Amino acid sequence: MNAFQTWLFLTNRSEPLRQTGLLLVLAGGIGHGDVLLQTLRSHELESRGTWAAKVGQLRTLLEQGYPLSDALATVSELLPDPTISAIRVGERTATLSNVLIDEAQRISQNDQSADSGGISVSALLLAIPMLVIVIVGIVSFLIIFVIPKYKAIFSGFGTELPGPTLWLIDISSWLTTWWYALALPLVGIFALLDYFAHISMWHRLQHGYYRLAEHWPRYWVPGILRQLSLASISGHPLSEALDCVLVDLPPGRAATRISGVRHQAHAGLDVITAMRSGGLLTQREAVFLQCSQQNRHLDWALRHLAEAIEVRRSRYMRRLLNVLGPGLLIGLGMMVLFVCMAMFLPVVKLVNDLS
Repeated sequence: MNAFQTWLFLTNRSEPLRQTGLLLVLAGGIGHGDVLLQTLRSHELESRGTWAAKVGQLRTLLEQGYPLSDALATVSELLPDPTISAIRVGERTATLSNVLIDEAQRISQNDQSADSGGISVSALLLAIPMLVIVIVGIVSFLIIFVIPKYKAIFSGFGTELPGPTLWLIDISSWLTTWWYALALPLVGIFALLDYFAHISMWHRLQHGYYRLAEHWPRYWVPGILRQLSLASISGHPLSEALDCVLVDLPPGRAATRISGVRHQAHAGLDVITAMRSGGLLTQREAVFLQCSQQNRHLDWALRHLAEAIEVRRSRYMRRLLNVLGPGLLIGLGMMVLFVCMAMFLPVVKLVNDLS
C-alpha cells in the first residue's frame, strides 16, 4: 500500500482495498436480492465516513430497482469506471458473478504489482520535491552569498583562481542579477508538474485511469478486450460490448475513436478489423486475434492479449522508474560536486602556492 492509498484508506475514501471488498460482497449476493441488500447494509454499518455513505447510496438505489451498473455509475467515485463498464457487459451477457470476481482479482493484482519491486511512483513524487528543495536551496545560498566573496579574497593573496571557480563566479553573478525573474516561473512550473502528478495518482486510485488518459485510445484497449471476451464466451455480438464501453468512457479523443469503431462494427465490419483500422490494435495483435477467431478460441485470445498489453506497460513503467530515480540523484550529486570542487580548488591551490 503506497502513500496515496494509505491516505485514502485512513480517510475512509474509495481505494483498491475497499473496492475489492465491495466487489466480493456484490459477487456473493448476486441472484439473491434480499441477501445482497442485507449484506450491503452490514457492510455499510461496518464502514465509516465517506465510504459508508457511498455504500448506503448504492444500497438505496438497488432498493429502488436500479440495475447494478447504473447504481454504481450514479454513486460517484465508488468503483473504477472500467470496472463499472465490465459490470455493464456482465449484466448484458449473463456473466455478472464471474465479472465481479474477476474485477476484484484484477484490482487487487494491479495494486500489488504497483508496489512490488523498485521505487514506486508515489515514493518518487514525495521524495523529488524534498530533495530538489533542500539541494537547490543549499547550492543557491552558496552561489549567491558565498561564492562572490571568493574572487576578492583570493585576489588579495595574488592567487589565480581555477577555471571551475571562475565559471561558478560567472554563474553566481548572473543568478544574483536575474534570480528574481527566474525564481517564480521555475517554482511555478515545478509545483504545477508535481501537483498534476499527484492529482493523476489520486485519480487512478479512485477512477481506475490516469488523468488525460481519455485522450490516449490505446490506453483503453486492455479493458475493451476483456469486455469483448465476455461477449465472445457468452455468444453475444462483440458490438454489444462496445456499446457498454462507451457508456462509461470519459469524453475525449479515445471515446471518439472507439465510437467510430462501434459504428463500423454495427455497419457489418468485423470488430477486430474495425479496431485495427481505428488504430486500437497493431497488425500483429489483429492477426493473432483473427487466427484465434478461426480456431474458435477468441475469448481466450482476447483475455490473453489484454493481460499481455498490461504486463508490457507495467514492465516499461518499472524500467522508467528504475532509471528516473537514480538519474535524478546522479544529476543533483553532479551539481553538488561541481560546487564543492569550485569552492575547494582555490583553497588547495593557495596552500600549494604558499608552501
